[in-house]
Amino acid sequence: MLITRITKILLICIISLLLFTTSLANAGTLVTSREYKLILVPNNFNGTNPDDAVNDYWSELKMLVEAEPININMKGSLTLSKNRTVKFYDTPGTCQLRKKDLVFRERVENENREVVLKFRSPDRYIASSLPINSDDTKFEEDISKPFCSKFSYSAGKTITANQNLSKIDNIMSLYPELEKYQFALDEPIKEVNGLTISEKVYKGGKVDLGNKKSKFSLTLWYDSPSSTEPKIAEISFTYKDSEEDYSGEIASRAKQVFEAMQGMSNWVSEKSPTKTSFVYEYGTVPFCNKN
Repeated sequence: MLITRITKILLICIISLLLFTTSLANAGTLVTSREYKLILVPNNFNGTNPDDAVNDYWSELKMLVEAEPININMKGSLTLSKNRTVKFYDTPGTCQLRKKDLVFRERVENENREVVLKFRSPDRYIASSLPINSDDTKFEEDISKPFCSKFSYSAGKTITANQNLSKIDNIMSLYPELEKYQFALDEPIKEVNGLTISEKVYKGGKVDLGNKKSKFSLTLWYDSPSSTEPKIAEISFTYKDSEEDYSGEIASRAKQVFEAMQGMSNWVSEKSPTKTSFVYEYGTVPFCNKN
């Protein structure tokens, strides 16, 4: 009798563990990437050659982080890695996607088109409730100043040169999981505020967080390809683990670096709009209020 009871208890525990593990996998709740983001003063990067300002920022940050009391090693430098365009799409006036905490974005580099659908929430369990099928998916935590977390489930897909993006149905054909929202398929979508962002991304800098190497990116957004005055400047660093194996030591070192970055008052913007909110609020009349 005792052996039978123990066997039943063990069996129940094993089944419960399997169900719990399966639910985690299905919900995508493993945070496989943590990215710390900080908006910088865009005017600091004005000019035909922003590389000099990027190098100045990296040199100051490196000196600060490697000195006492932080004493964390930084490597590499920030060099121009990507030059591409970025567009966001939504339903004009009603912003049906944004109302559901969805973001649909297109990037084009060397005539190669890639779209990404993101579902965001400050609650990680809500953010993981819309698993999307794709070869390029991730569940990540974005951390903004002073230390505010938001979670997102995202899925990227490559699209053809002639792929039409003019109505909700075009997005649904790429991401059928959105059927749950019962969007009107024939509702038109447009580029948010008619804006095509010219994006420069600088990469190559790294910080030693222990057994995790973290990579930096500095991103500049321009509202036209001929502009020499970026509208948004953002510095970020990311570390990853497919099993969400982030020790307290790694997180503490990352927090030290992030706090040091926030202390660089000559560089840090007092306003901290996200890149997405900048696009939606661009112009004199916000896109979601337009008729």
